[in-house]
Amino acid sequence: MDINSLIIGSTSQLNFYFPEEYDRISSRNIDYELINGKGYDTIYLLFAEQRTFLSNDEKFFTDVNVDYTINVIDKIKTQCRRIIVFSTSELWNDYEGEVSVDMPYKYNYTPYIKSKEILCNKINDSKDVYEKVFIIYPFNFNSPHRKEGFLFSKIFKSIMSKEVTNVGDLNFARDIVHPSHIVNNSITTDKDMLIGGGELINIEKFIRDLYSLSNLNYDDYIHSLSENNLTNKRKNYYSKIKYSDYDSLLKLTHNDIRKNTPS
Repeated sequence: MDINSLIIGSTSQLNFYFPEEYDRISSRNIDYELINGKGYDTIYLLFAEQRTFLSNDEKFFTDVNVDYTINVIDKIKTQCRRIIVFSTSELWNDYEGEVSVDMPYKYNYTPYIKSKEILCNKINDSKDVYEKVFIIYPFNFNSPHRKEGFLFSKIFKSIMSKEVTNVGDLNFARDIVHPSHIVNNSITTDKDMLIGGGELINIEKFIRDLYSLSNLNYDDYIHSLSENNLTNKRKNYYSKIKYSDYDSLLKLTHNDIRKNTPS
């Protein structure tokens, strides 16, 4: 591991799982003069517009996820050995069963996912220009650093603050992976990667287990309301390669909750 690396996007969830020794800067108002000449081994681009719970058009997402991201890459690509960009496994969400990074994209359209496809195609279609850029496609990952507006931000807040929360039907399955597995693989990779747990996990069971490990009764804190149901039901797709397992995910997530719960 080369400690002379830089994270652009210091408020991202993933940021908290990278080594403390890495340099970190905001993705806003980047001072490229500070980057020039540092001789970074790797620069990680962690920023993105991913507020999919907002009703916005394609341009809302492409402004950041395509135009701004490519602009940053173009300005830093001579200043490091390697650039890691984070996309999404949602580019394969119209498959049923296992998926791998070498399969063609096939997804149900949303403006957010489309913006990620455009970005990845720009990089992959110009490998002579972006030969040092590698793409990580993570499956769903969550932590207490999850920003508001997402299901698991409500769950973590409920557990840590012992608050009742309203959610939709949680009886569905997803491939979930802990942020640390995504980060650890991104540090060592020299290729594009689709990173998931490699299995479908029932979300209600997982959340019940998190409450139980925190010595809380799930039914006392979770109110399921049909009007809160997810609008974009996905097929049951999961990573062909297994990067973690359920017990590891549960243990690491519980440890995150403990570390971030006020004493």
